[in-house]
Amino acid sequence: MTDRVDIPRLDAIDSIRRRPAMYIGGTDFFGFIHYVVSAFDTMLEHGATWIEIEVGEHLSIASDARLPIRLNDEGKLEPFESFGPVNDRHIPDATIIAALSEDFRAVVSDGTTETELVCEHGIRIRMEQRPANVAEHRVQLTFTPDIGIFAVTDVSSEILRSYCRRTSCLWPRVWFRIRQGGQAVEYRSQNGIPDFFDSIALPYQILHKPIRLRELSDSLTVEAVFAFHSWSENRIWSFANRGRVPDGGTHEAGMMSAIARLQNNLRGHNPVGVLAVLAIEYPQVTYEGCIKSRIGNPELIGRVEALVRTGIEKWATQNVEEIEYLKTIERFTFGEAW
Repeated sequence: MTDRVDIPRLDAIDSIRRRPAMYIGGTDFFGFIHYVVSAFDTMLEHGATWIEIEVGEHLSIASDARLPIRLNDEGKLEPFESFGPVNDRHIPDATIIAALSEDFRAVVSDGTTETELVCEHGIRIRMEQRPANVAEHRVQLTFTPDIGIFAVTDVSSEILRSYCRRTSCLWPRVWFRIRQGGQAVEYRSQNGIPDFFDSIALPYQILHKPIRLRELSDSLTVEAVFAFHSWSENRIWSFANRGRVPDGGTHEAGMMSAIARLQNNLRGHNPVGVLAVLAIEYPQVTYEGCIKSRIGNPELIGRVEALVRTGIEKWATQNVEEIEYLKTIERFTFGEAW
C-alpha cells in the first residue's frame, strides 16, 4: 500500500493562470482576443444597455451592467477571484480578465455601495468598499494583458470594430462605443437579426419580401430571417446562444427542411437559392469537434423544423398576396450584369 498524497486544490485564479488555454483556447492571437471579449461578455450577460471601451495604454471597459458581487466563505470576491461550475453556458469571464491581466482594477457599484478591487498578476493588492457617489448601477474594468502569459498583446483595431458591429445585432438596442485616439465610433442595432440579414443580403438579388419569424417552445427559441435569391446556392449564417456556428449543424438542417417544404408547395422546378440568418437560444446545445464549429443535437432537427414551419405558416397567413407572388419566381438564367 502506498501512502496517500494530498494534492493541493488550485484556486480559481491559479487554475486559469496555469492552464490559460483550457479557458481561452491559447495564449496567441485567438487567446488574446478571447481574453478581451471576456470583458464584454461579463457586461452583456448581466443586462448592460450600453458598453464603452477605451483603447490606450490600458483597456478600459465600462457599462451599466448589474453585476452581482459577493465575498465567499474563503474571502474571495466573486466573480473576479472565484467562480462556480464551468460549462458552455457559464464561462468565468470576469475571473479570466482578473487572472490573466498584469494590472487589473474593477470598480462595481449597485447604486448604494461601490466596491473596488485591484490586482497584479492575479494577486489581490487592495479591496475596499465605500458609499456610491451616484445611485445607479455601473461597472468599470481597467486592465492590461500579462506579457508573461500572452505571446500576442496587440491586434488591429478593426477586430474590435467588427466585433462590436456584429455583436450589436445579436444584442439589439445595446449601445457599443469605442474610444481611441480622441475619436469615438458607435454601433447599435434597433432590430437585431433583421438588421444582420439586410447587411449580408447586399451582394445578392433578393426576389421578394424577406420572411421573418420568431418562435418559442419550452427551452428552445428560434429566430430567423430568410429570402429566396436569384441563383441556386444556399447560404446560411447561424448562431447559437449568441455565438456564431460557422459549420452549421442540426439546427440548420431543421430550418432547411421546413424551407424545402415551402419551396415544394410553391414551385417544383428551376429552384432558387436560400439566403438566411438563423439564431437559436437553447441551454442544451452540444457541439461536434474540438473547436465547437458545428451543432450536433439530433433533437434540434425536428424541433427547429417544427418551429420554423409554424413561423412560416403565420407569415403566410399575414402575407397572402406575397405567397401567391412567390409561386412566380424562378432562378435567373444569366448574371445580373444589367
